[in-house]
Amino acid sequence: MPTTTETTLRFTGGHAPLPVVLLAFGLAVLMWFLYRRELKFVGSRWAQVPAILRSLAVFILVLALAGPILRHVTTLRQLGRVIIAVDSSASMQLSDDAGAEKSSKTRFQRAEDLLLKGTTPLLKKLAETQDVELVALRGNNTQRLWWHRQAGKDTSGEMPTAFDLPANTPITNLDQTLRAALGPVTAGTALVVLTDGQHNTSGSPEEFSTALKAGGTSIFTIGFGTEVPPADLSLLTVTAPESVFSKENFQGHLTINDSMPAGIPASVRIESQSKVLWQKEFITDGKGEKGFDFIFPVIQLPPPPPGLSDKTLRSVNIQVAASGDRAALEKTRSNNARELAIHLLEKKRKVLILDGRPRWETRYIHNHFERDERWQATVIFDDMNDNAAQGSLQREFPRTRDDLLSHDLIILGDASLSRFKGEHLDWIVEFVEKRGGGLIMIDGQRGKLHEWNQGKTASLIPVKFIKSTTKSQPSKIDLTTDGQRFDALRLSDSPSANMTLWPTLQKVNWHANVEALPAAVTLATAQQPAIVFRQVGAGAVLYLGTDELWRWRFQVADLYHQRLWMQLGAWIAAPPFQIDQKKIAVGTDRLRYSPGEASEIRVRVRNDKGDIVTDAQPRAYLLHDGKEVATLQLEPDPTHVGIYRAQTPPLKAGTYEIAVAESPSAPRSESRLSLHVSDTGNPEWATLTMNRPLLETMAGNSGGRFLREEQAATDLPGLLQSMDRKQVITQETILWSSWWWFGAAILLLTVEWLMRKRLKLV
Repeated sequence: MPTTTETTLRFTGGHAPLPVVLLAFGLAVLMWFLYRRELKFVGSRWAQVPAILRSLAVFILVLALAGPILRHVTTLRQLGRVIIAVDSSASMQLSDDAGAEKSSKTRFQRAEDLLLKGTTPLLKKLAETQDVELVALRGNNTQRLWWHRQAGKDTSGEMPTAFDLPANTPITNLDQTLRAALGPVTAGTALVVLTDGQHNTSGSPEEFSTALKAGGTSIFTIGFGTEVPPADLSLLTVTAPESVFSKENFQGHLTINDSMPAGIPASVRIESQSKVLWQKEFITDGKGEKGFDFIFPVIQLPPPPPGLSDKTLRSVNIQVAASGDRAALEKTRSNNARELAIHLLEKKRKVLILDGRPRWETRYIHNHFERDERWQATVIFDDMNDNAAQGSLQREFPRTRDDLLSHDLIILGDASLSRFKGEHLDWIVEFVEKRGGGLIMIDGQRGKLHEWNQGKTASLIPVKFIKSTTKSQPSKIDLTTDGQRFDALRLSDSPSANMTLWPTLQKVNWHANVEALPAAVTLATAQQPAIVFRQVGAGAVLYLGTDELWRWRFQVADLYHQRLWMQLGAWIAAPPFQIDQKKIAVGTDRLRYSPGEASEIRVRVRNDKGDIVTDAQPRAYLLHDGKEVATLQLEPDPTHVGIYRAQTPPLKAGTYEIAVAESPSAPRSESRLSLHVSDTGNPEWATLTMNRPLLETMAGNSGGRFLREEQAATDLPGLLQSMDRKQVITQETILWSSWWWFGAAILLLTVEWLMRKRLKLV
């Protein structure tokens, strides 16, 4: 740590040292001349000593009266921490047109030249004045290549002359990888990111960069790649449901990017096993993105390939292509096709919504589930008939126990206990405790849920209701530490941004006055617990202490409200199983996967009586192309009793089968669940230009700068000098009030008086 120390003399009142010293010296000289007049008749050789002593005392006293202060300024300079992150995704292997000449070097090679080549490489120049760390962004991971800290005292070795790794990862993640490279946020840190900006996976670089500014960390983005699109057709996105009923139509939306010269015939089509299911012709215009809606009957899908035990799995290929003589102008065709897996369903997940009246919250919730193709929603509002037996809650309630147990989720609003039959209440308790279903309770101002905290339904309530005479005030909702861990409460792809997002949403005007029971977990608060979770038997219960989350729709419509409710429903409901047999049920968290992703396998085990087994030790076996590639030990689900989960290793493209055994020694089940990992094409090739808007946003949000690659060598070192961390320690010694200062004057005058006495001058 470089240290500099500076010592200066100053006087109180801001007087400069030189005039004060000159004045003191002048008065001392004057005193010496006056003293000599008294000594002209003394012949001793010591006669001049008293004059000198008196002059020195005058000099010291004049300085003391001016208030001398000795200031020591010590500056400790800690070099700024600079993390240089190099994008090594496949898009960095592209070469770009430079004017009329085509550059022979790829973006990755140019980044290597910028940092490591030349007479004084940029990396070496930065390491001379900063603590430098060099990392490579490898998909969702980071790889440390080199570091040089504390002026070389902490280093990994000689500076590399090449990256020694390929630019071949299939995705670019400018959120998770940069978080990992940065580590704990500290002031004086800068992130330098060399990339083309093609973020194409989960996470939000914009939210990440915004959060850095508060911690004093800036991002300097160095953009690589052309901003002029080359001639190309690419398939950007496909939006379609994971599953569809076999007698319905499969429909969705796809987006392509057209930067081809105008007037070239082209088409986009969907096919399966060489059978064309949908096709659309168009003429290129070079104007960028264009979208197409597609639809075709599911019955047109060919049967699954021979040997596939799961007959519900289908796969289609989506392709865009130009035709004619000028089709060869296309820069690459590696971004023209994508595979899409489709699961055929026999039944939807079912949700039953019960409420004492049609409140805004439950009406919006019903609309959300009604529009979702994965759910079948039934809503019953109490018509407040004087005769409860003829009321809608009893009249329209599921007729039989089995009808109710066929549901996956019950949402219970502000409905009075007396409006239900006794057997209905028994069924609801059994639905949660035995069947393993999910129950979400939404409290209301009429307090009807208080009645449920007694008798047979008391076990369902995760809170204690507290009487209060004060009116609740408008309150924001904050996630607790426990709440931040649950993905179902994630309203942003960034965990840190999600935590700060919740308090910014519209306040709720009313919330219940409750306390969470000891076995319950408070996930969010609005002065009192607002969202509380508890396991009840084999099922799960979620309590909401307000019915005003619909206020979150202000100015943003369904952006947050719908997302939250669909996530809560999927979380609390009985987990879905694609295979549901008498003793073994098997399911996965999703039905569609991309290469490199992992699948979460869920298993439920029942005994011969149909009861859920809570101490089972099931095993899952993952097979790829008929060969076993993994044996998975399943662990109990902390949310749903009797459910066991395990996560597969990262999956490659292809079709997998999952076989399950009740225990390590039990035989494997004959029924096998299939999952397909679709070859979605390389997203790195979807867009061939630099994403300058994203890079400028990241830099601007964090207080940094965006630079093009040709600006970095000259501009970056100067910009990073501001990252140095300096600590200045100032110490002042007040000389005029110190004892030795006046002690010196007194000592001089004492010796002078003794000399005068010896010389018989007194």
